[in-house]
Amino acid sequence: MKTETIILSIHPNHIEKILSGEKRYEYRKRIPTDIRYIVVYATAPIKMIVAFIEIDSVIKGTPKEIWKKTKKHAGISEDFFMHYFANYQNSYAIKIKAVHKLLSPKPLTDLKDQICAPQSYSYLRESMIELYHKLGIK
Repeated sequence: MKTETIILSIHPNHIEKILSGEKRYEYRKRIPTDIRYIVVYATAPIKMIVAFIEIDSVIKGTPKEIWKKTKKHAGISEDFFMHYFANYQNSYAIKIKAVHKLLSPKPLTDLKDQICAPQSYSYLRESMIELYHKLGIK
């Protein structure tokens, strides 16, 4: 079942910058453009769900176009960005509308059918109401 919510694995360093507001875009080589929410899974060493993001929009373009539009709030260097998108014609920038840190990190097992961290992303089956209750989002 396709929903408007995905779970996304993000490195803890990037999560810190997202939570502080320094990083207002999350970049991906591929991502659905019709999503509205992201459940944030922190990669090792944390390995837990730590936040929830409301999405403003998803922008698609060449790496040069995306960097030009988003660099002021990228939270990463241009070198890092360009290296990440080397050999890719398209890039995606997820513009963050709001981010909510969970009061306490939650294991993946709190979600339906989510037994391992996604390599890219996975759609979630839960409704927003279920996620609010399960993850303690206020």
